[in-house]
Amino acid sequence: MEVLWVLAHVALIWILAVATPGANVLLTINTALQYNRTLAMFSALGVSTAILLWAFFGGSGLVILLMTFPELFSVMKVVGGSYLLYLGLRQIYQTRKTKRLGELPQGQSLNSPSNCKVFITAFFTSILNPKTGFFVVSLFSVSIPGAMTISMILATMLTMSAITLCWHAFLAVAFSHQSAKGVYARISGVMDYVTGGLFTLFGIKVMASS
Repeated sequence: MEVLWVLAHVALIWILAVATPGANVLLTINTALQYNRTLAMFSALGVSTAILLWAFFGGSGLVILLMTFPELFSVMKVVGGSYLLYLGLRQIYQTRKTKRLGELPQGQSLNSPSNCKVFITAFFTSILNPKTGFFVVSLFSVSIPGAMTISMILATMLTMSAITLCWHAFLAVAFSHQSAKGVYARISGVMDYVTGGLFTLFGIKVMASS
């Protein structure tokens, strides 16, 4: 009974967390709009796999250990922020290179990345984000009892990962729909610049966070 109560508490908090707009959500939406549903699903899978690992870190206490050493956490913020900054600047560069104010030459389409590349990009976008680590620590400290069994840790990991996968799969389906892609096609240049700018801002914010 206690396990079910804990999992219900975790699920409620994590549903609110994954629905909050951030780099992970932006990446899945952008993949669905720019490419197709299949690639967006691999983005969803990459994010949920990273959350599974973050949940393991939280349940095992490794995240708390990491935060005990400010130097290590500072390195993580620099690496994670730099990666988001790289994604943002790359998006802006590619937009300037292939588009002009949202217009592609007739018959030209974007070259789709591989499923593996999308998965890896989504995984690293999530696993290198120290903000996720902070939230996982807060979640475990509020929702999880002091003495955790292995089964409770595994159940929590699977709950968090499953919720993340379901939400990002929903985003992948919704934003790969033809109506959403039709709107994107009309304003794609502007949207891609905005997306690149947001990733850049996320990166700067992570590196500057205290």
